[in-house]
Amino acid sequence: MTGSRLDERNAQEAPAVLEWIDEGIARITFTRGDSHNTVTFDFLDMVGRLLREVSARKARVLILTGSGRTFCGGAQITYFTDPQSPLYRNARAIRDDYVVAILNVFSKVRDASCVTIASINGFALGGGCELALSCDFRLMADHTRMGLTETRIGALAAAGGVQLLARVVGRAKALEIALLGDQLSAKEALAAGLATSLHPADQLASATEAFARRFLVCSPISIAETKRALYRCETVGGQEADQIALDAVASAAAGTEWWEGMAAFTEKRNPSFRAGD
Repeated sequence: MTGSRLDERNAQEAPAVLEWIDEGIARITFTRGDSHNTVTFDFLDMVGRLLREVSARKARVLILTGSGRTFCGGAQITYFTDPQSPLYRNARAIRDDYVVAILNVFSKVRDASCVTIASINGFALGGGCELALSCDFRLMADHTRMGLTETRIGALAAAGGVQLLARVVGRAKALEIALLGDQLSAKEALAAGLATSLHPADQLASATEAFARRFLVCSPISIAETKRALYRCETVGGQEADQIALDAVASAAAGTEWWEGMAAFTEKRNPSFRAGD
């Protein structure tokens, strides 16, 4: 499907909307910028549903972005401060009902077979930074900031921060970022390896789309198997890592795209890869 088509859900009511900006490229936009796109339960429910739709329609690239001045502002703090909230002074509910729900959604981003890109238009703090860490790539507006700020308010970055940050920036830098709770400038995020690239705010969307289109020349099966193997090999070594790579080769070679790629190379033409082939 070519061209821009917003999901029919009313953006004024929904915390997120799905848009197909090109064939194979989906974009989920968080629409409550006026309230900092915080991670509410209805935010999680909607994003989870949209992720299932993206998977069902076999997107090849997924872009996540925000609105207003915020990419995603992290946890809904009133859940912890409102005496009427079921999470108020309830450690078990905070862990089992809220953080687990966040992990369930963010892990769908992390485990997606397609390429995932965080297009960070504004602040990505706390849970917002964790959502960005769940993506394969993080393109960032050069005026904004990101960071795991939980230690500044007595909390913990358990929705992906402590699990993923060291894999992205290394343990020493991860400790510095997570323990100090600083808000990193875009330049600092790039220097730390947290951001993939920086762009002027008015060019971020087009730069993200251009980056996304670069993956359309690649085999969806090869991308899916390569991603899965890379992430699995982060936690193992030696023969176990070799076996993961061998299993990925077997999966890729069992699909039609391997043979289409080989034929195209031999025939000196561009291969034709389509998700779902």
